[in-house]
Amino acid sequence: MEAMQDIFSKHFAHWQITLPEENVRKKERGYIQKAGWLIQFCFGKDEKGEYLDYYAAHRMTDDRHVRIYENGKEIDLPALMSFRRVSENPEEDQKLEEEYFRHNRETARMLIDKGFDKFSVNMFLHAGLDEEKEEK
Repeated sequence: MEAMQDIFSKHFAHWQITLPEENVRKKERGYIQKAGWLIQFCFGKDEKGEYLDYYAAHRMTDDRHVRIYENGKEIDLPALMSFRRVSENPEEDQKLEEEYFRHNRETARMLIDKGFDKFSVNMFLHAGLDEEKEEK
């Protein structure tokens, strides 16, 4: 557990953000709102061991979704994309837009299923939750 905490703390050292001790002790999910960050986190276990997952969003940077195992190994998990590719070709541009929103909606569903249900305005907009977008 200590390695997970240390790695998390190093990621956010500039903002002096650490995991709340109570949540770590009880291995309870939670969230942190500090210095412009919205960080949601949970603990779990799979065939590779115990882990900490966190999703970090800040309006000044891309979102990060990371799994940290007790042995210190880190894995990047899917995160909402903040920018989408564009094309001058209208058909290609439509396809790129659909791919962008499909990825972000699928990622948003995964986050919600994980219990990460707090969304910033930017996260909400990137996932296309402000309007219904029909999947093709």
